Amino acid sequence: PKREPEIQAKWEEMNIYEKVQERTKGRPMFVLHDGPPYANGDIHIGHALNKILKDFIVRSKSMTGYNAPYVPGWDTHGLPIEQALTNKGVKRK
Repeated sequence: PKREPEIQAKWEEMNIYEKVQERTKGRPMFVLHDGPPYANGDIHIGHALNKILKDFIVRSKSMTGYNAPYVPGWDTHGLPIEQALTNKGVKRK
């Protein structure tokens, strides 16, 4: 863990992610949308397992020749949808 920041900095300096994306350009696409972080409830080991499994799948697809970019998800839809329903007069139960 002590060396992780050093290793990450080196990977960023070497543009590793960009090189992988360039290498797989034009290959069959595989996208696994990673959902937004959980906002309700305490974090637990299941959250870590979820992220680890998704990381494993995306990396293995990339290593087997797919163009598999990492696509994190963000909760950008909840509030606009709620506001649209409020504007239409829909009330919460």
